Amino acid sequence: MDKASTVIIGGGILGCSIAYHLAKRGVEDVLLLERLDLATAASSQAAGLMFQISSKPAVDILSRRTFSVLSELENITGEALDFKAVGTLRIGESLDSKANLEQLYERAIREGIAAKQVDAAWRSQHLPWLRVQDDALTTVHFSEEGYIDPYRLTHAYARSARSFGAQIKLGANVSGIKATNGVVVGVETDQGDIACEKVVVAAGSWSNFLTLSLGCALPMIPTRSHFWIAAPEDHFSDEQPMTVHADAGAYTRPEVGGVLLGVQEQHSRTFDYKDLPNDITSFAVTEEGSEWDALIEAEQRVSGFFPKLEGARFESYMAGLSAYTPDGHFLLGETQAVNGAFVAAGCCGSGVMASGGIGDALAELIIDSKSSYDLSAFDLNRFGQVDPSSEEFQLLCAQARAKKAK
Repeated sequence: MDKASTVIIGGGILGCSIAYHLAKRGVEDVLLLERLDLATAASSQAAGLMFQISSKPAVDILSRRTFSVLSELENITGEALDFKAVGTLRIGESLDSKANLEQLYERAIREGIAAKQVDAAWRSQHLPWLRVQDDALTTVHFSEEGYIDPYRLTHAYARSARSFGAQIKLGANVSGIKATNGVVVGVETDQGDIACEKVVVAAGSWSNFLTLSLGCALPMIPTRSHFWIAAPEDHFSDEQPMTVHADAGAYTRPEVGGVLLGVQEQHSRTFDYKDLPNDITSFAVTEEGSEWDALIEAEQRVSGFFPKLEGARFESYMAGLSAYTPDGHFLLGETQAVNGAFVAAGCCGSGVMASGGIGDALAELIIDSKSSYDLSAFDLNRFGQVDPSSEEFQLLCAQARAKKAK
């Protein structure tokens, strides 16, 4: 194909969701280009946590669309996505964290999100490995949250997009976006040029490679996200709720009879986007031999609520890249410099849970030049001019990653 109405660059969960929502709305000749295979980078390396409410209300609206889209995708594909609705226990111990969690609980009640405050007896029954230091702490259970396999979800978006006529081309490397008089006219690939009226950059941590030539420096930095998986033990089970502990900067979820543990480092590792290879599997996000350093650094604060940490048999480690912005919000919208060039990037480790809303919002924006979602918090230019390669800017984004659980 040498012509399309809309070209989407990137076969991760955001690109595939956008392709699905565009095609479902009747947009013809939607073409998604991916240089490797679908879900080969951040989308396959995520923990897959899905929250209905968080400290970011603008993100919550997008995330709730993802919950509703799951049944759509299952009906279209005929396959279950196996969403694990185990719920989330959020824990607040410090005065600030307790106050923030109380506010979150009150907002959940106002917005119709299933939530209840739980006591020590509930915690002991549902999470026997959990220990908390303060009897006066605040713990709230959000019962309808859970987790999902992001690889399966990405492919469900892709299959559903195809069912509505979208085309997906793998092994096509996009080298640039073509514009004439400030208007998108096509993209350049290693297999020839493709004419198009609109283009969506959904290339994750690699997105700046494509937007900078359009005069748009995206305010985001490739930042390491990682987690560890402990082997099954008697005190773990797949029915246990996920946990988010703001003061420890950590989260857990069940994982095949064991537990998955993620921690927010005090100093997250960041990278210059110009140093990224085409294939992330050849890139050392974590240097060999240092897979346990961040867990060791976090042990003192994490072991306070996870007393069996020292004896846990951690057998697996997963590390990948998420593109973080200084405020932890996405980058969604049309570029100012070039008409017809749209961006869906800066996932900040929340791309899986917000993927349905992002796809829906971008489809509206592309078709109608406006969206029913309030996207002001995700404006591409909210930080002014930035240098994505500067050490100062990288530090700001690393700090956003460190505060994610708060």
